[in-house]
Amino acid sequence: MKRILVTGKNSYIGTAFIRYAETYYPGEFRTDTVSMRDGAWRELDFSVYDTIFHVAGLAHADIGHATEEMRRNYYAVNTELTLEAAGKAKAAGVRQFVFMSSMIVYGGQEHVTEDTVPRPLNFYGDSKWKADSGVRELADDRFRVAVLRPPMIYGKGSRGNYPVLAKMAKKLPVFPKVNNRRSMLYIENLCEFLCRIMLEGRGGIFFPQNAETVSTSELVKEIAECSGHRIRVTPLLTPAIALGKHMPGKIGDLCRKAFGSCWYEPKMSVAEGAGWDYRVADLRESIRRTEGVAPKSARQCLKQEGGPEAAGYGGRRVSAGDSEPLVSITTVTRNSSKTLARTIESVLNQTYSNMEYLIIDGCSGDSTVEIAESYREKFAARGIIYTIVSEADRGMYDAINKGIRLSHGAIIGNINSDDWYEPEAVEKAVHFMEKTGCDYMYADLRMVKADGTSFLKQAKLQKPATSRGWNHPTQFARRELHLRYPYKLESLHDDFDFFLKVRKSDARIAILNETLANFTMEGISHERKLRAALARGKCRYRIYRNNGYSRWYLLECILIEGAKFVLHFNS
Repeated sequence: MKRILVTGKNSYIGTAFIRYAETYYPGEFRTDTVSMRDGAWRELDFSVYDTIFHVAGLAHADIGHATEEMRRNYYAVNTELTLEAAGKAKAAGVRQFVFMSSMIVYGGQEHVTEDTVPRPLNFYGDSKWKADSGVRELADDRFRVAVLRPPMIYGKGSRGNYPVLAKMAKKLPVFPKVNNRRSMLYIENLCEFLCRIMLEGRGGIFFPQNAETVSTSELVKEIAECSGHRIRVTPLLTPAIALGKHMPGKIGDLCRKAFGSCWYEPKMSVAEGAGWDYRVADLRESIRRTEGVAPKSARQCLKQEGGPEAAGYGGRRVSAGDSEPLVSITTVTRNSSKTLARTIESVLNQTYSNMEYLIIDGCSGDSTVEIAESYREKFAARGIIYTIVSEADRGMYDAINKGIRLSHGAIIGNINSDDWYEPEAVEKAVHFMEKTGCDYMYADLRMVKADGTSFLKQAKLQKPATSRGWNHPTQFARRELHLRYPYKLESLHDDFDFFLKVRKSDARIAILNETLANFTMEGISHERKLRAALARGKCRYRIYRNNGYSRWYLLECILIEGAKFVLHFNS
C-alpha cells in the first residue's frame, strides 16, 4: 500500500484524487491531507510517506488589477512554498514528489509541442514556472519528481472557465461558431493518471489531456445537448469574435481567452513506456458526468424487442469516433494447466482483431504460466496485445480488478480459465453494443456438464432482479462501469454484486439472444456438497440485501441452489 500526503487541504484536485483512489483503487493507497495555510505542516513527519502530492497554490489571478502585494503573495505560495515542501520531502527520504504545474507556463502559445520552450506572460504563470523548474532540479535517483502541466481541468464542482461556459451553454439561444482548438482534461482522467504514476513511482514531465481536442463552440454545444437545452451555433457571430480579439482591455482579453487556440500535440500526452491509458471517459461522457445528466436507466431498457430505436438507444457508439474500439479480455488463473489452453485458443481464434488479452495468474504451482507463455508468438502474429502477470493476489476478483486496471480497452470482457468463447463472440458483442448504444450487455450461454452433455441458458433481463437469466461469461461492459464498480473482494459472487449495481445505475443494458460462450459446470460455484450450497445461498442473499432488495429474495436463493442440485444429479 502506498502512503500519500496531499498538501492542500480541501483543494478541488486533491479532494477528487482521494475520492477516486478510494473508489477505484481500494487497498492500494492510504491518503492523508495537510493544510499549508499556517506553519504547522513543517512539523509533520514526511518520512512515513511514499509520495507527496503537492496541489497547494493560488490560481485564477486577475492579472489586470493585481497589486504588488498580490504578486508577492503568488510567488510566496506558488513558488517558495512549493520549493520548501519539495526540499523537506527530499530530506525526509520520500521517494516521489508530484507537483501540479500548469499549461500556463507556455504563456498562451497556441500549439505546444515537445520543442516548445515555456515563456510565461504574467506573474501567475511565472510563479508556476519557477516552481516547476525548481522542483525538477531536486530530482535524482532516490527522489523522483513528477511535474504535470495540465490544460484546463473540469469536472463536477470545478472552478474557472468551464462553469462560465456551462452557464452560457444552458441559457443562450445562439453561440458563435469559431474553429479554435483547445486541450482539456476531465478530472477523473487526471485522477486515473495520478493513480498510475504514483503506483509506479514515476518521475518526469507529463502533459495529461483528454483524447480529443475541442473548439469552444463544440464544447458549448455538447454541454447544451447534455443539459437538454437547444442552442444554435452560427457563423454569423464569428466576425464579431474576430474583431473582439483585437480590442484592448477586458473585451479583448475575454475573446482571446475564450476563443483562442491552446493545445498540446496529442503524442505528448501518452505516458511513454507505461503500457496503459488513463482516459476513463471521452468528451461526451465526461460532460454528462460533470453536468449530472443521466441517460435512460437500465429499467427503461429491459427488452431488445422492437429494435434499438424502439428502446430509445439512439445508436450511440461504444467509443466515439472509433469504428473498431479496443476490447480487453481478461482471464484469471491459478493452477489451470488442464483447461487453460482451450480458453486461450478461444480468444486467439476470435474473428475480431482489435483486442488485447490479459492473463492474470495467482502464482500457479503447475505449468499454467508456461502454457500461457507458449502462445506469445501466435498472439503477436495476429497483432493482439498479450500480457501475462503472475503474482500473489487476494483471490479471483482481486485478480480481475487488477486485469481491468492494467487494460486499455473501451470495452471489457472476462472469460474464466475453464470456460471458452465462441469464435465470433467478441465481434458480435461489439457490433451489438454499437447498434444498441448500450453500456452493458450479456448473451446466451452454453452450460457444459461433467459428462460432456450441455444445455442452453438463455439470457433474459427480468423485471425482478435475479441471476436466472444473467450469464457472467458472456458479459461485455464499457470500461467506465468497471472503474465505477470494482469487484468488492467479499465473496464468490462478487460478479453478481457487480451485476446488481449495474442494474441499479444509470447504465443502459441490452440482451443478445445468441450463444457467445461455454461454461464448465465443475467449478466451486457448482460444488455439490450441502454445506457449500448453503454457503452460496447465504452469500447470494446477503448481496441482495446489501443492494437494497427485500427479504423475499431468500426464496430465490433457495430455488437457485436447488436447481443446481437437480442438474448435477441428472448429469
